[in-house]
Amino acid sequence: MTSPAPSRRVFGRALDVAAARRWARRHWLGVTVAIGVVVGASVGYLVGEKRFAAERVERLGKIELYRQVLTDAVAKQKERPQLDAKLQAFVDQMLGPSLETVDSEVRRRLNRACEELGLNDFSVTTGTSIARQTPAKKEFRGREAVKLRDQIDFTEVQATVLATGSVDRIYNLIFRVGAEPWLKRIESIRLTPQSDGQAVRLSLRLTTPFMPGRSAGKPLVADPSRLQAAERYGALFASNPFRVPPPPVTPTAVATAAPSGAAVTPPAAPANPQPTAPAVPVADPGFPYGEWQITGVVEGPSGAEVWLRHLPSGSTLAIQPGTAVGELVFRRAEYDGSAVFDSPAGVCRIQVGTNLTQRSPVSAS
Repeated sequence: MTSPAPSRRVFGRALDVAAARRWARRHWLGVTVAIGVVVGASVGYLVGEKRFAAERVERLGKIELYRQVLTDAVAKQKERPQLDAKLQAFVDQMLGPSLETVDSEVRRRLNRACEELGLNDFSVTTGTSIARQTPAKKEFRGREAVKLRDQIDFTEVQATVLATGSVDRIYNLIFRVGAEPWLKRIESIRLTPQSDGQAVRLSLRLTTPFMPGRSAGKPLVADPSRLQAAERYGALFASNPFRVPPPPVTPTAVATAAPSGAAVTPPAAPANPQPTAPAVPVADPGFPYGEWQITGVVEGPSGAEVWLRHLPSGSTLAIQPGTAVGELVFRRAEYDGSAVFDSPAGVCRIQVGTNLTQRSPVSAS
């Protein structure tokens, strides 16, 4: 007797298939919609991924840019105290927070400098003021940045000093103005000799800035060591290149008795007498080096120059590299105001204000 199990399984499968068909006929619309949604979503995802790839990259780039801007802003905010300290260091070298204060202060300081140097004929005037705005105006965009774009960074005040006096006092005045602790820019210096060079007329123009509304944290006081440095240039300040030498003495004619009837012929006067310039000394073992003093080391139009003064006669001499003075041959000028010479004993250096015997050896580098 055989088992009926296989027939039941076949019947069960037939029943499941029939049920599925009946269910599909009943829900065919929903199945169709579900399949369409799945297919449409898949196709849309694939198409959209390609279509919006460039836009996605652009948006990601903007996000990175904004992140970088915020990072830079945070870094600049942390550096702000250092920037404020540097800015205040400049303000501490200015004369005041307003045009009235700076105008009064620059007059007072320049007048005091002239009085302390013993000058009697002087005047100090101030000129126009010029407001300077930020050079980065194009960086301030938008309505919120209008105030920063139009803000004045600083204002320049012009001043002029006119003074007449001896050469050494005028030189000291120029040095004193440069040694003053407040910020300034010397625009021009003009020296006009007067009274055959015994006096000099100085015209000095300068510009000093200030930041409106910002005051120095402490009063400006001149550094005494800088003022005392003028003593180093005492010999140079005492020299007077504007002095006109006195005319040469013309020999007087001596009348002598002449024979009776003979004409008296006076001695002929020298034609076009000219003052003789001191000749460049040549090598001579007996050369008077102690009588020649270095009064200046300058950078002239044709290069370095050394100014010499013959102390007994007061005559002056300017030499350039390659010129011999006795056994010394001038080679170059140093940044500290000294002159370097070649001598039989080796290379030596001579400072301004000393004579040609006061030499210091130069070590070979």
